[in-house]
Amino acid sequence: MNSLPIYDVIIVGAGASGLLCALECAHRGKKVLVLEKDPQPGRKILVSGNGRCNITNRFVSAADYHGPQELLEQTLKAFSFEACKNYFEQLGIPLREEENGRFFPATGKSTSVLEPLKLALQEAGAQLLTGQEAARIKTGNGFTVQTKQGGCYKSKRLVLACGSCAYPQLSGTQSGYQLAKSLGHSIVTPTQTLCALTLKEKAVSRLQGIRVQAALTARRQEQIFAQTQGEVLFTNYGVSGPAALNISGEVTRQLAKGPVQLDINFFADMKDFPAVMTARKNTFGRRRAKDFFAGLLHENIANLLIDFAGIRKNIPVREWTPNTWQNVLHTLQKWTFNVTAARPWQEAMAASGGVNTSEINYNTFESLKCPGLFITGELLDVDGRSGGFNLHFAWSSGFTAARKLSEV
Repeated sequence: MNSLPIYDVIIVGAGASGLLCALECAHRGKKVLVLEKDPQPGRKILVSGNGRCNITNRFVSAADYHGPQELLEQTLKAFSFEACKNYFEQLGIPLREEENGRFFPATGKSTSVLEPLKLALQEAGAQLLTGQEAARIKTGNGFTVQTKQGGCYKSKRLVLACGSCAYPQLSGTQSGYQLAKSLGHSIVTPTQTLCALTLKEKAVSRLQGIRVQAALTARRQEQIFAQTQGEVLFTNYGVSGPAALNISGEVTRQLAKGPVQLDINFFADMKDFPAVMTARKNTFGRRRAKDFFAGLLHENIANLLIDFAGIRKNIPVREWTPNTWQNVLHTLQKWTFNVTAARPWQEAMAASGGVNTSEINYNTFESLKCPGLFITGELLDVDGRSGGFNLHFAWSSGFTAARKLSEV
């Protein structure tokens, strides 16, 4: 063991936070080794943003995350949107802004982010070993990392940047949690986030493939716990799309406590919706239900609404009873479905849960349980909404940890 080369820093995991942490440590003169269990580093970077890599978001703030606000505010102050944008541009990656403040590489390809990171890492003198999965970590006069492949590596400081168990088909495993537990940390049970939701109502399959702009409200009984607005994609099992993904983490956490209802408002942007509909009835009241909704709703949504509300299809709208009319207006603004589950881990883009954040230093990401150990990125119990927020936290946590590691 004494003949082993001793690194200043070993980083376990070559994902977003691990790669940026390694690069920044190497830039600051540290002898760095990165251990990655897969043959290819940064696999989740390659699939992020539908293969285009949504690097960051102009409007990133602590409110975009589930996690301790103090930790998030300090981290985003240390590595802000502007700092992140400048960092990647200095790596030779031109960026392009799209709707809602999302930033992508100008090429529209995630390889344009990963390859410059790997090149910069090599040029900075850091060592990257792939196909080396950390299996055991021994402490005492630094850290000794033993891999399943028989490797043994020693360092003064250690960074766990192993990622979460999301996307198991793309390297997501429980190994990071197990390594953290072996070093004294507790784990908040991981649950899926940024994933689609399964609904109890089978009739929703009639809307498969339809995209709408709508507001979603998630609640347990009458207690609202999450609201969002944006694109909703109906599937054969339930709902997906950015709006559904953004509340999926909180929905999954609440499902552990009991049934969850999801209300869909198809006309959240329409001012004085009842008055608009009454005017429509005055103009088109001679039409039957299906024709009355033409131009207002997608045909399949209208047909499902007609069946859902028990509307008689062959009578004019002006002959509907007051109760039927009020039921339709209510349903279009609060169509209630019952969520039964989040989609499987194979379809989850991220995980909620992980290493308990109360056990790390908010300023440095150093462990409070094991001095010299740092924990970054998705391995922590922090998750953000879609739109570049999770990647930004990964970059910023890696950067913040590197800054402290460079002071040692």
